[in-house]
Amino acid sequence: MDIGDYYSRSFKGFTKNPQLALPTLLQYVILFVITFVSMALLLFSALGTEFLTTGNINASSTDFAALMVPFGLFYIIVLISSLIISSYMSAATVGMSKSIINGERPDLGVGFRNGNKHFLKLIAVQLIMLVILMIFAIPIIIGFIVDYGYGLTPALTLIGGLVSLVLWLVTMVLFTFTYQSIVVCEESVIGSIKDSIKVLRENIFDVIIVLIINIIMALCIGFVFGIVNLVLSFIPILGSILSIILQAIMTCIISPFFILVLTYVYMDKKDLIHPRNENPEQIN
Repeated sequence: MDIGDYYSRSFKGFTKNPQLALPTLLQYVILFVITFVSMALLLFSALGTEFLTTGNINASSTDFAALMVPFGLFYIIVLISSLIISSYMSAATVGMSKSIINGERPDLGVGFRNGNKHFLKLIAVQLIMLVILMIFAIPIIIGFIVDYGYGLTPALTLIGGLVSLVLWLVTMVLFTFTYQSIVVCEESVIGSIKDSIKVLRENIFDVIIVLIINIIMALCIGFVFGIVNLVLSFIPILGSILSIILQAIMTCIISPFFILVLTYVYMDKKDLIHPRNENPEQIN
C-alpha cells in the first residue's frame, strides 16, 4: 500500500460508513453541554442570588474573591470530562476504523465496546504525554525567568520556546500510534508507547509524510472555515449558531477521517490487513 492508498481507502471507507463520525459528534455534544452548564453555574455564582430573583446585576454584591473556588471547580470539571470523554470516543473511533479496514460495517455497539474496554489505557497515555510535555516546557520557562530577572531582550525566551516546541513535536510524533496499538493490538500502556515508536522508527518516511499531509489538510480546511466564520460573524445571533453547527460538522468529518487514515497506516505497517480486503470496493 502506498500513501495515496491510505487516503483513497479512508475516503471510500468513511463515505460508505458515515456512522464513524458518531463518536466524535457525541463527544462534541456532551462536552458542549457540560461546558455550558458549568459556565451557567459559574455565572450565577458570580452574579449572586439577586440576579436569580430580580434579574438585575449588582456588581457590589458580587464576591469576586469567592469566585475563585467555583472557577477552579469549573476548570477541573471541564478538564476531567474532556480527558475521559475524548479517550472513550477515541477508542470507539479507532475500534470502528479497525472494523472498516477489516471489511466490516461498524456501528456504535462496536465503538462502545472498544470504548468500555480501552478508554482507561488511553487516559493513562494522555496523562503520560501531558507530564512529558510539561517537563519539556522547562526550557521556555527558564528562558522567560532569566530574561525577566535580568531585564534582557526576549532572546532566551525565544530560544527556549523553540527548544520546547521541537521537543513537543517529537513527543507527539512518537505517540502517534499509541491509540491504534492499544485498540487494535490490545497492547499495555507502556507497550503501546514502545510499539508506536517501533512503527515510527521502521517507517519514519511514510509516517512523517502522512502527518505532514494531515497537517496541511487541516490548515487548508481551517483557513476556509475561518473565512466562512468571518462572513457569518456579520449575521447577528444566527451567524453564531450557524458557526457552531459548521464547526461541529467539520470536527465530525476531519477528526474521524484522520483517525481512519492513521489506523490504515498502522495496520498496514503491522501487516494486519487481510488480503481479502486489499480491494477497497469490498468494504461494505
